[in-house]
Amino acid sequence: MRGNKLQAIQSWFSRHRELSVFFILCLEILWFYIQLYPGSGRRHTFFNAENFLMIFKYSGIYGIAAIGAAIIIISFGIDLAPGAVIGLTTVVTGRLFVQSGYSLPVAAGAGILVGLCSGSMAAFLVTVIKLPPFIATLGVMGVARGLGFIITEGGFYDLSHKIPDDFSLIGIPIEYWPGVLMITLAVIFHLFMVFTRTGRHIHAIGGNELAAYFSGVKVRRVKVFVYITGGLLASLSGVTLAIVHGQGRADMATGYELDIIAAAVVGGASLSGGKGSVLGAVLGSLIFGVLRNALSQIAGATFYERLIVGVVIVVIVILDQLTVKKEGRTI
Repeated sequence: MRGNKLQAIQSWFSRHRELSVFFILCLEILWFYIQLYPGSGRRHTFFNAENFLMIFKYSGIYGIAAIGAAIIIISFGIDLAPGAVIGLTTVVTGRLFVQSGYSLPVAAGAGILVGLCSGSMAAFLVTVIKLPPFIATLGVMGVARGLGFIITEGGFYDLSHKIPDDFSLIGIPIEYWPGVLMITLAVIFHLFMVFTRTGRHIHAIGGNELAAYFSGVKVRRVKVFVYITGGLLASLSGVTLAIVHGQGRADMATGYELDIIAAAVVGGASLSGGKGSVLGAVLGSLIFGVLRNALSQIAGATFYERLIVGVVIVVIVILDQLTVKKEGRTI
């Protein structure tokens, strides 16, 4: 009887993954609200509008790339390059805007091309050369990071002195743009993955590539689309980072690969392919954004940040593999 209840709970959480991840996010916020409660009538340093805006700003930067990572993982791929692509994008955007004197839209457009080139390179290595996605994207990561250092020669480009403090796009202050872009793109790609044929094909390839091929799915074309989309979203994240932080540096976004993959996995993207949600990836980004923000306000707690992220990933992947094995036995 107890086993049946546990199976029912597990089944409910599996069917409503976004809702369960949102519930975890709410519990996390409540936990840190209690832990950081100031008392004595002082202002809460964590639970306030300005701090939540900061969380959305920083979560949005890698949350945008996490959407692309989720799509790739759903197709049973992996992408280790988004952090390096983000860094190279900030460098290209900064060089053209600061040193070459191009307008910001032109420089940003060139930055987006970085994602197109990196995604195309990854797609070529995976679909034509037939390299495993891990190796292919690891190579793209090295190329992108190396080009960033070659272009800057160890320096950086300062965009901040050319961007006004009150800079805004279509009336929206620049501080709001990472969160606005993340939410907007999440809705767009969620609808795309659910209601379009290509979105259903991505799930089908991740679930069983051979069966999808014999069902008429153009596997190579879909995979090319997936990796190019991941590259474009990573470069869009890089342009946003360059403008918000006002810098173009080759070492920017170092280590973001772990954050981006972790956000997608925690949000429900199965490393076994075929399952996942871009909305879940955004919620995963917010979970880690809240964690990072709150731990920075607790003395000595930032040392545990990477440990917590690593443990969470291991636990989620173990649970995912147990679910896959159970489904395999059922079939």
